[in-house]
Amino acid sequence: MKYNTNDLSQILDVTTNTIRRFEEKGFLNPERNEQNGYRAFDGGDLEKAIYVGRYRKIGFDHGDIANLFQENLGMGLRRFQVRMRELDEKISDLMATRHMLSDDIILMERGIANKGEIFEKTCRSFYYILYHQNGQINTHGRNGEAYRKFKEECPEIKYIYIFDKENVENENLVYSEGIASNEIFTGLYGVGIEPPIKHYEKRPSLMRFARLPIDMENEKQISRNALKKLIYGDFLEYVRQNSLRITGDMIGIKVGFSSEEDREWQYVLLSLPVEKK
Repeated sequence: MKYNTNDLSQILDVTTNTIRRFEEKGFLNPERNEQNGYRAFDGGDLEKAIYVGRYRKIGFDHGDIANLFQENLGMGLRRFQVRMRELDEKISDLMATRHMLSDDIILMERGIANKGEIFEKTCRSFYYILYHQNGQINTHGRNGEAYRKFKEECPEIKYIYIFDKENVENENLVYSEGIASNEIFTGLYGVGIEPPIKHYEKRPSLMRFARLPIDMENEKQISRNALKKLIYGDFLEYVRQNSLRITGDMIGIKVGFSSEEDREWQYVLLSLPVEKK
């Protein structure tokens, strides 16, 4: 049986240009009518066109397909196995991205609903590494290597602030910045945990969502004292009123960017570990 270009395009549900491209790549070899230029494809062309369509959907490029048409089934199987591993890696990356996106959505929804109110909750356990520490960039040497390796090995990370316990207690606006990942994920992805990577312990904590200037270090519109109160004030008042003791550094998880009141902000989930005196 003979088929024309339109027949193949309808059977495969592709454009006639796609059929012509298959022909240009050498996958199809139709008979040509020298008088009118029409092409007549046979059953072999149809079957090969079907395989080209399938292989393209799997993700093989035209070079791969040309090789597949020159190889036996065993060699083709090995190409398929390699492609399967590539797809598994992509699916794993997409699942990690989706989980991170889902977590961000939950934090953003809670940030909108919370309106800055303090609540008590057990903080998650994190591993983290700093890229900015007490006014100094910290991405060189051993720390820089560990930082880049941490990002490479763990696709599910959060950007964070760390406020040392002493600075919180004394209301010193000094902080460090870094990246962190839930201990569950560092285990899941086999992240190597060793210094300078640090552990943030799971502990009972006071939490609140704070709207902070996007660049606290160079903030001009809000005074330094007002900024300290914005970050520490409610926490310290709550600690005093409820006879609590601060037990460790405060962590701030960066939730999302926001443009409000003609300026730039970011919402941060602040978590201060405490215990009863």
